[in-house]
Amino acid sequence: MDEKRTEQEEPQSKLQAFYHTKWLEASQEDLPDEIRTRMLKRIRRRIKTRLWMPYAAAVAALISVGLASHLYTLKYMGETTDSQTEQLTFTVSADKGQRANLTLPDGSRVWLNSHSQIIYPANYGRSERSLVLTGEAYFEVAPDSAHRFVVQAGEMAVEALGTAFNIKAYAEDKEVIATLFSGSVRTTAGDFAQKLAPEDYASFNRLNGQLTVAHAENAAYASMWRDNELAFERQTMNEIAVLLNRMYNVEIVFQSDKIRNYRFSGVIKNNSLDNVIELISLTAPITYRSVGDTIILNEKNF
Repeated sequence: MDEKRTEQEEPQSKLQAFYHTKWLEASQEDLPDEIRTRMLKRIRRRIKTRLWMPYAAAVAALISVGLASHLYTLKYMGETTDSQTEQLTFTVSADKGQRANLTLPDGSRVWLNSHSQIIYPANYGRSERSLVLTGEAYFEVAPDSAHRFVVQAGEMAVEALGTAFNIKAYAEDKEVIATLFSGSVRTTAGDFAQKLAPEDYASFNRLNGQLTVAHAENAAYASMWRDNELAFERQTMNEIAVLLNRMYNVEIVFQSDKIRNYRFSGVIKNNSLDNVIELISLTAPITYRSVGDTIILNEKNF
């Protein structure tokens, strides 16, 4: 009995040591001590309440704490066969108001925007490098011509070799959008396939099932969220409200339906919630007030 318990505790001890090391590396990030301590305790609880893969440290992505707290989940099925390993998955997620970044086993880097999640198999890189994305993420892919790098984002699949690109694929959005910054990618959706050149974007319309490619006038806008900047190109207040809900986990209430269709363009660099709302109210005929976690918008009376 004691020998069996020791065998089970040993992988946990190794994994705890692994996470502690990565935690120390991430501790240089600008996070309050209270938040950092609370997040570390949460990881430890998850280690104690699950059986973990003995070789998890060897295949686990290196997670940095940046601006986000996020969940990282592995599932252990005991002594695993190859077929069982194929069923194991790793999940990294960032809740509303949070972000995350990680380095995959092949050295590829991923930045997750708020309210987003990626899932990849334990045998990642064995035959191909495949991930499933819900939400938005920016990818810098490590070159490896022998193993395809494929992201399944809703109805769109994006295949890349040594490139940098952004994918926006929130389940509630009408479109899935992939924007290429360098290298090349191939996008597929249903029977449609399109190859992108740098600063092109592919858009899959979920309403009509069409995949289109165009050159982006401001391709950099698609990844500005990584640097805590917001970029708008004639977006409606209704669309902006959805974005603010994801980024800050606040509810936006419209007291006037008329302002839902007001459009806003611009780049906001200091994107605290108060700053974003204040700048928009200065350029659009709206007023706002905050009540707890709710922002109430109304039409400005002149």
